[in-house]
Amino acid sequence: MKKLFRTFMILASVVTFLFVSMAAAPDADARVKAKKKYKIAVVVPNGVDPYFFSKWYGSVQAAKAAGVTVTMFDAGGYEFLPKQVAHVEDIIAAKYDGMIICPISTKGMVNAVHKAMDKGVKVVVDNIDLDSNRVKNRVMKNSYELGVLIASTLAHGINYEGKVMMLPGPSGIEMVTSMAKGFEEYMSHYPKIKVVAKEFTKSNVQHAYQTAEDLLKKHPDVKGIYPWATLIARGTVDAVKAAGYKPGQIKIVTHNLVVGIEKDIRDGWVHAAVLAEQIAMASEAVYNVIDLIEGRTPPGTPYRGGTLSYIQNYMAFQHNLDILDRSGIEAPKNWMIKRQKRAANIVGGKRR
Repeated sequence: MKKLFRTFMILASVVTFLFVSMAAAPDADARVKAKKKYKIAVVVPNGVDPYFFSKWYGSVQAAKAAGVTVTMFDAGGYEFLPKQVAHVEDIIAAKYDGMIICPISTKGMVNAVHKAMDKGVKVVVDNIDLDSNRVKNRVMKNSYELGVLIASTLAHGINYEGKVMMLPGPSGIEMVTSMAKGFEEYMSHYPKIKVVAKEFTKSNVQHAYQTAEDLLKKHPDVKGIYPWATLIARGTVDAVKAAGYKPGQIKIVTHNLVVGIEKDIRDGWVHAAVLAEQIAMASEAVYNVIDLIEGRTPPGTPYRGGTLSYIQNYMAFQHNLDILDRSGIEAPKNWMIKRQKRAANIVGGKRR
């Protein structure tokens, strides 16, 4: 009875999260132009990831509409914390007006961000949280609830029984830890589901391929896999193909619908994906940092002395791909293909 109640409470929290997500973020198109042509830095962990590069489209379009400039500072991978710290130092030295940051480390970036704030740089935290009560705005996804959504979809896909593997993402990242917690706590309610492997891996196709390949050798009868996001999902799919499985034989549920994942869903290799409205998220962050620069309180619910906006998330399956509203999740194909031409306002991000 207690487990049934806990299951009900988790599902109820998911419903509440989805409702809040849809209601919390205002329409960016209705926001006003900036008073000046402010310089805004967009600091990301891994710009090579199609998720972040499509998100960059949202930043650029919002900046153009608002009359400001944006520059991406790309650390080139989640393992390069010192590079991201150095980027923040460069942003301070260049006297940027605002900074939108997706921190590589929830705790490891606190001092650098506080230093930027002390120098007058207005800060919005985006996508991955920062352990700070000084940040005045966050534009986020609810990571725990994302893990629950992935778990509930995967559990249903394997008929609530069988072995499951996790490739939950790079270690030491709050978002990764929180999503994994939501996933595992949901799965714990189904005794016939066994999480037989949990291996953290870099957000990199090759590393994910090697990790998934090794795990499939140890657990060839696995029924489901949770790979954290785009690049890890692509590596996992490649490993499943190479091991000789058929499409749909192993249910794979991941996070984000960007280049390659949609085709994998259509072809049956990926069962489903949680969609993150990354373009809408990036646009919202640009307008919110302008609000801070101009002395306004950005919209959102009160959180740690500032405001918090949750961005809408929902599931994509093979049967609903053609009816989804893609305006908040998908950059134009031409934007994604001609990456080199978009590099004028991108600092760092050595392609590996």
